[in-house]
Amino acid sequence: MKGISRESENCVLSLDTAIYSLEAIKRTAYKFADRSSVVISPSTGSAVSVVFNFIGKFAANDPEQVISDFCNELLDQDLRETISRETTPLRNLILAHAFSRTQLADED
Repeated sequence: MKGISRESENCVLSLDTAIYSLEAIKRTAYKFADRSSVVISPSTGSAVSVVFNFIGKFAANDPEQVISDFCNELLDQDLRETISRETTPLRNLILAHAFSRTQLADED
């Protein structure tokens, strides 16, 4: 898999924050806390390094499968952010209407 390097028992995935937001990367890392410890650290430019540590009872995990699943989940988290950003005005309108005592349109 491209963008992955190995450092002893760790695997390092390099991600560009111009493509994926740091928030999406953090949310994804949190979801993978049961499979590997994940450390996110700044790299060069807009890149961040995501270090997967497979020591302990999860050392037998297939690292490439875990990282592949991580990338799929990252895409999902990124899409969720995009949808949230695009639908915020509509969501706010619906909430405002639900909690208001006035009508948005005339009944005529």
